[in-house]
Amino acid sequence: MRRGRRAALTACLVLAIAAPQGAALAQTGDELYASGVKARQAQHFDEAAYLLRRALALKPDNADALVQLGFAELGRDNLSAARDAFSKALSLAPTYRDASFGMAEVEFRSGNLDAALPLAETVTQADPSNADAAALVENIRKASEAKRAAAAAAAAKKPHRLRLDRVADLMEQGRRLRTAGKLPEAEKAYRRALKLAPKNTDILIVLGLVVGSSQRFDEAGHFFDRALAIKPGLLDARLGKLRLAIWQGDMTRARVAVDGVLATAPDNVEALDLDGRVALLEADYSRAEQSFQRVLALDPRNAEALVGIGDVRRAEGDDGGARQAYSQALAIAPGSADIEQRLAVRPPRKWRLDLGSEVSDLTNGIGDWTDSSAGLAYRLSPRATISGRTRVATRFGHTDVQIEGRIDQAFSPAFSAYALAAATPDADFLARYSVGAGASWQVVAPGHALGPLLLNVDVRYDSFANTGVTSASPWIQGYILDGRLGLSARWVHASDDIGTRADGYVLRADLAVTQRFNVFGGYADAPEISEGTLVPTRTVFGGISWDVSDPLTVRASIAHEQRPTFDRSIFGLGLTARF
Repeated sequence: MRRGRRAALTACLVLAIAAPQGAALAQTGDELYASGVKARQAQHFDEAAYLLRRALALKPDNADALVQLGFAELGRDNLSAARDAFSKALSLAPTYRDASFGMAEVEFRSGNLDAALPLAETVTQADPSNADAAALVENIRKASEAKRAAAAAAAAKKPHRLRLDRVADLMEQGRRLRTAGKLPEAEKAYRRALKLAPKNTDILIVLGLVVGSSQRFDEAGHFFDRALAIKPGLLDARLGKLRLAIWQGDMTRARVAVDGVLATAPDNVEALDLDGRVALLEADYSRAEQSFQRVLALDPRNAEALVGIGDVRRAEGDDGGARQAYSQALAIAPGSADIEQRLAVRPPRKWRLDLGSEVSDLTNGIGDWTDSSAGLAYRLSPRATISGRTRVATRFGHTDVQIEGRIDQAFSPAFSAYALAAATPDADFLARYSVGAGASWQVVAPGHALGPLLLNVDVRYDSFANTGVTSASPWIQGYILDGRLGLSARWVHASDDIGTRADGYVLRADLAVTQRFNVFGGYADAPEISEGTLVPTRTVFGGISWDVSDPLTVRASIAHEQRPTFDRSIFGLGLTARF
């Protein structure tokens, strides 16, 4: 009996290992697409491109996702990637208006006006009420007229204007290169222009934006400071420094910058809109809505402010209020693809049911163990979730029932934490009570070569009849191959009340094979806690998960465990339902 009790919590570790540890890998293609659309609408273009590429990795012929990716790349000024996405979408759906509109925008920004005009006109002819397409046609025509006029004027300019002409040519060349996503070449053109006109604040500001886009933030700030030295209080330079702070993720500096702009230009619509966007990133939803409301007071037909209000309400979990604001914005800007996409986002599912059961076969004729659980979670808000779980485990004729409660809270887009408590009435082999907590910090955002990259930690105390065990487990988790492959490494440390200590590790890999099918596997050489005793254990494990439908996922796992006194084979099945 003592030998059986020393194996008490084996199933706990196996369940923790077998459960998917990357929430992003548990998402379905539709969820990835919806999250990507939402991120693009919130102007989080790097995150949007990352999520949409993950969705496309699972379903490459998704024309809607290709179009959304194209607009996300446009938001990142990556015209080459945007052109590729829209081109693929048109090859799948030649009459897809949004794809044609996106391609027209790419050609327009690339300076290919002769190619852009027929594409945009095709959209307006098919949908005369499309205000965005009509505006693009008008802009293309104006740009064509300006180009012709500029060419005519250049031919008539006198010799003393050659220097200014050269500056203008370099600025136009830099603009085209920047629009095409060729930032190094654009920077060279702007630097040549700056040598000819070292006090031209327009050149300094655009150089700051280009250099900042290349993540050379200190140098970008130097250009903005030079512009301010020439023209103190220059609004474009101050807004440039604000954007720089946002790029660096320095919300404290961004807040100071936007407050400074508003102190001198309190009714500037662009500054107020940026104030609302910064407040959204700070999760200060009250201030964000106030800023957007001020924009509406100055400009009652400002659709962007209404969209901002909708984004605030959606972030607060008020999907109905968000849809009302989006509908009002759509009435002002009919045909807006951005607003229609926000309205198309499905209301979030707030409930999640998790069921699982395992059967363990022990060697040497010892018998079988079973371990089953049922959990129910509810999203109180987009940032907070509460959950409860009941676990029933049997060991050598004894049955323990454990009840657990947990709360998860996201304090920012990059940092979240949880706390839990569990109790086992009349415990035979499980801990009488347990408390635990953990945190996760995203140190590299999606869109980077190795992103996202997260640092995590879990701590727990288990109280048994004769002793207590404290365990700590820091671990790192990262993704490669556009997020399809997740790798994690966990260190496990445990100690009891009498000074016994043990250390180990867990390695795991998760792979999204298709849009709905995922596999995982790994190896653990870590101490197992059994009735307060630390048992050395080696485990090889693996499993699959399959999204049968959008709200339903089924799982299967298998593991083989080696202990000093016996071996154990574990077979598990489970499902998750969202509603």
